[in-house]
Amino acid sequence: MGFPIFQVPYLGNGMTIALNAVLHVIISHGIAIGVMTMVVTSEYFGFKRSSKDWEELAKELLKPAVIVITGVGAVTGVGIWFITSALSPRGIGSLLRIFFWPWFTEWIAFALEVIVILIYYFTWEIWIGKRKRQHIYLGFSYILFALISAFLITGILGFMLTSDGWAWDKNFWSAFLNPSFLPQLLLRISGALALGAVFSSVFLFVTHRRYAFLKEALRFFGKIFLASFLGAMVFSWWYFAIIPSTFKTHTIFSLLTSRFSQQPEIFYGINAVGISILFLFVVFSLRESALLSKMLIIPALLFSIGFVMEFERVREFIRGPYLMPGYMYVNQVLLEEGPLLDKEGTLQNSYWYNMTANGADTLSQGACLFAQSCSMCHTIGGINDIRERVKGRTEDGLFVILGHAHEMIPFMPPFSGTDQERRVTAHFLYQLTNEKISLGTPSRFTPLKGGGIE
Repeated sequence: MGFPIFQVPYLGNGMTIALNAVLHVIISHGIAIGVMTMVVTSEYFGFKRSSKDWEELAKELLKPAVIVITGVGAVTGVGIWFITSALSPRGIGSLLRIFFWPWFTEWIAFALEVIVILIYYFTWEIWIGKRKRQHIYLGFSYILFALISAFLITGILGFMLTSDGWAWDKNFWSAFLNPSFLPQLLLRISGALALGAVFSSVFLFVTHRRYAFLKEALRFFGKIFLASFLGAMVFSWWYFAIIPSTFKTHTIFSLLTSRFSQQPEIFYGINAVGISILFLFVVFSLRESALLSKMLIIPALLFSIGFVMEFERVREFIRGPYLMPGYMYVNQVLLEEGPLLDKEGTLQNSYWYNMTANGADTLSQGACLFAQSCSMCHTIGGINDIRERVKGRTEDGLFVILGHAHEMIPFMPPFSGTDQERRVTAHFLYQLTNEKISLGTPSRFTPLKGGGIE
């Protein structure tokens, strides 16, 4: 998959992928697995205990869950494929070649999820009486398909951080059953149930249930949350114990960035506050203190979502400079291509750059090299603006930095290209930073003063 290089204005390529992916994770975990488990379990309680309260809760909670899953969840799921195919085509293409059958199976599982949940929703009023038990079985079958999807996708996500020996043996099973697969799978399932319990508790308060039942349901969701959250903490420890220490050193920086990375107490403080609020919420829920639980429900919801975002951010960031360790850098350059590109040049081997038409245009060359080497993480004028990173540097200084950036900043990939291309990129960045280039349109850079490389 060799597509042209696209650059998303302001947000940047990496942030665009991340925002869509995190939203999808919150829905696919917290609602598709978590909330739907609460729905089916509530229906089971309603049937087993002949309780109209549990039956009504399950029915009313199901409707928004179906809308979000089949609407936003499905769209963001497709969005992951669309966005990554446009912004990281070589990366997603390589992953497809490795994990074709797991992904193919997951697509089938996802299609069955949608079919089953729609049947489950539309047969609620029809399958009553003797068919109620079958309806509950149908609900649990949906959860099974959702867990199968999580199982298949987790193998792929784990590989992208702990590829283990695949880079040498190219064996599918060593890739899929990678070291972080099992702890991450258990972490995702426990996190999904915890998030689902919080979402369901929010729904309880919003719908103003009968007070006695509200306390009963709140206590049940509190039990689910406590067990799941404790499990998530244990599995998080297991997961990060397996991650190579080289990657773990980037954890604090991934969240606090360069601005606050020298103040790790911020990281520990915010996490301690979040855990404390969640445990207080659980304590009040188990003690059936509806008023105190209601006071903490929004902070508990925000911190629950925040922990999901934190995990995804750390998992994605710390694997830098790799997209697939031992095989591909984050800028989609294969490790084995590095010597060739350093010798012959990146532009010379680029399918989408016309050396004949643009051979003497140093700004065009610099823009292309920047897009190839830097645009996955940096923008021009947006989040992580490259101009802010290189401000105050001389052109010669930038030339030297480009050759050693991967040594100074270990999560950055090495520059791929000849010394002349490195000089061209340094010139482009210098001109850009010192406002000697008019951005004009996204595809054109016009010199305001000065000419080629001085």
